[in-house]
Amino acid sequence: MSVPNTLITPTWVTKDVAVNFKNNLKLIGCFDRHWDEAWKNKPQGAQIGDTVQIRIQQRWEVNEGQALVQQAIINQTVPLTINHQFQIGMGWSSSQEALEVEEVQDRYTKTAGRRQANKWDVVAGAEVYKSVYFSIGAPGVAITSNQTWTDGVALLRNVAVPDDELIAVLDPLTESALLANNFALFNPSDRISKYFKTGQFAGAALGVDEWYWDPNIPTHTTGTFTASTPAVLNAGQTGSTITTDGWGTYALKAGDSFILDGVYAMNPESYISTGILQQFTLTADVSGSTTATLAFSPAIIPSGQLTTVSGSPADNAAITFLGSTGAVGGTMAAQTSRQSLMFNPAAFAFAMVSLPDGLAGAKAKTVGDKDSKIWMRWVEQYNIQTDQQPSRVDTLGGVASVLAYFALRAWS
Repeated sequence: MSVPNTLITPTWVTKDVAVNFKNNLKLIGCFDRHWDEAWKNKPQGAQIGDTVQIRIQQRWEVNEGQALVQQAIINQTVPLTINHQFQIGMGWSSSQEALEVEEVQDRYTKTAGRRQANKWDVVAGAEVYKSVYFSIGAPGVAITSNQTWTDGVALLRNVAVPDDELIAVLDPLTESALLANNFALFNPSDRISKYFKTGQFAGAALGVDEWYWDPNIPTHTTGTFTASTPAVLNAGQTGSTITTDGWGTYALKAGDSFILDGVYAMNPESYISTGILQQFTLTADVSGSTTATLAFSPAIIPSGQLTTVSGSPADNAAITFLGSTGAVGGTMAAQTSRQSLMFNPAAFAFAMVSLPDGLAGAKAKTVGDKDSKIWMRWVEQYNIQTDQQPSRVDTLGGVASVLAYFALRAWS
C-alpha cells in the first residue's frame, strides 16, 4: 500500500534533503564546526556578508630569571564570513503531487541533498587550499611511497600540530595508489565494519587517524617561467612580501609553493628551528620579467612572540619553486595537480546558519541538526496562473582557513 502524498510537506521534504546533505559531506564535513553559535542570537538571522572574528590562541615566549619580562597581549583574529547562499530551484504541477514518497526521494530530495553537499565540498576546497603552505609530493607526480605520507605527518608534528586528530582527504586516484600498496594496512578485518562516515576508507594508519576519499578535491595549475635564477634582492626583508631578481619571463599563480635558501620553519611552541626549510605559498598572481615582488604566506617574522622562521633571507638567497627544474637556470611549465589535504580539523572552519522561514504568501520550513550543525530551508509557493508549485531549497554559510600551519597539501 502506497504512502499518501499528504506526507510530502515542506517539513518532510526539508528534513529528507538535509539528511542526504549531511550523509554526503566529505572534505567540509571534517572542518571545525564550533563557530555556528556566533550567529545564533541574530533576530533576523544571518545575512550574506555577516562576519565574526575567530581569535587565535595567544603565543608566549618563556623567559628565564626572577625579573619580570612582561609581554604584549596580541589578539590575532581570522575573519569567518557568511559569503555563500546556495539554492536548488524546482517545481511541479498539481497533477504531479500524486507522486509517492519513494518517488519524491529518488527524483528530488536525495539528489538535492547530494548536489548541495558536493557544491559545498567544491567551494570549501577551492577557498582553503591556497592558504596552506606546507606540502608533500610534487606537481604532476603520483605519490607512491609511504614515507612521503609519514614525512608529512612528521612535518606537522615538528610545528606542534596536535596529534589527537589528524585527517587526510585524498582524491580517488591518490587513494587508489595508496591502497594498492597497503591493502592489508588500510583494511584490517576487525575495523572495516566501523568505517561508517561517508567517504571514509580507513582508520588509523601511517600516523593519520582517519582517511577519506573525495572526488571534489581541488586542482592547482602552477605558474610558469622561462630560464631563471631567482634570488632575494637585498638582505633583511621581513613581512608578507619580498623583492627578488634573476627572473626570465614569469607568470606565477596564487597557490604556487617555494622555499628560500637558509630560512627554516620554527616550532611555534618551543621556538626552536625544525631544521626543515620553511615552505611559502603565493597569495597573489604576479607576472613580468627580470624582477618580481612576491606576496606570500606565512609572513617572514624572525623574532618575537609571533616568530615563524629562523631568520630573514640573505641577499642573493636562492628561491626554489616546487615544480621547477631547478634554482639555477631553471624553468617551470604549467602543471596541474590534485591538492589532497592532511590536517587537524582546527585548521579550517565551516559555519552554516539558518535562514528565516516566516515568508509572506509561501510555505517555508527551516530545519537543523544541532549535532552536525546543519541548517536548510525549503520554500514553496503555488502559482494559480500556471498551476505550478515552484520550490527551492537553500543553505547559507561560509568557510575560513584559520590555522594554515595545521594542514599540508599533497600534490599528485
